[in-house]
Amino acid sequence: MSGKALLVFTVCFCGSLLFVALALHNWGAAEIRKDYGEVIFLTVGGIVWLALATKLCAWFGVSLRDDAIERGNDAALVALCGAVLSAAVVYAGGSVGEGPSYLNNVFSFGLAGTGLIVLWIFLELGSGVSRSIVEERDLASGIRLAGYLLSISLVLGRAVAGDWHSESGTVWDFIKEGWFAAVICVVAVPMERYSRPNRQHPFRAWAPHGLIPASVYVALAWVWLWHLGLWEGYPR
Repeated sequence: MSGKALLVFTVCFCGSLLFVALALHNWGAAEIRKDYGEVIFLTVGGIVWLALATKLCAWFGVSLRDDAIERGNDAALVALCGAVLSAAVVYAGGSVGEGPSYLNNVFSFGLAGTGLIVLWIFLELGSGVSRSIVEERDLASGIRLAGYLLSISLVLGRAVAGDWHSESGTVWDFIKEGWFAAVICVVAVPMERYSRPNRQHPFRAWAPHGLIPASVYVALAWVWLWHLGLWEGYPR
């Protein structure tokens, strides 16, 4: 199982990097889109960002090595893959649009990444989802967490996407366009408390208690993205 889990995570990690590279190539600043060297440089930066995100998951109690690889915990593997993809989304969101400096990108995706961490903390405090994943090995909980992280990363990544104007302008856009991620959190906390394993239902079916709630979270995020429309500076 350890080899299978590592292979699945590696594929997810590489797929996330490919998404970052394609986002930079298609939606980055004009000078980045014209220079493959710039795309490669920023994608390498994405490797560091995704590696840090993987390490951070252990702080939440979900470890790639201990849970997914050594213990063969499929729920942890799904959650970790969702976390890495979510980190790629906020990195890509903070890296698209025109701006005078790479530091603007760092500020933008750092802001979105901080929001992602904070909303994960709120979910953890409100539901203890990592315990269901690590101790109960509940696949449905892993799927729900992956869907939750992906949904809020879509909202937060979109909130920091676009042309750079100033630090204060970026923060204001982040609040104005990213607040809906908190709404998803408010929806997710009671959903987690209802769907997690308990004495009456120690084994939750992964489809109705995992896939469906995760799909609801992502659908809410896509509705919000549709409402916002394309970001400022979208290449046409």
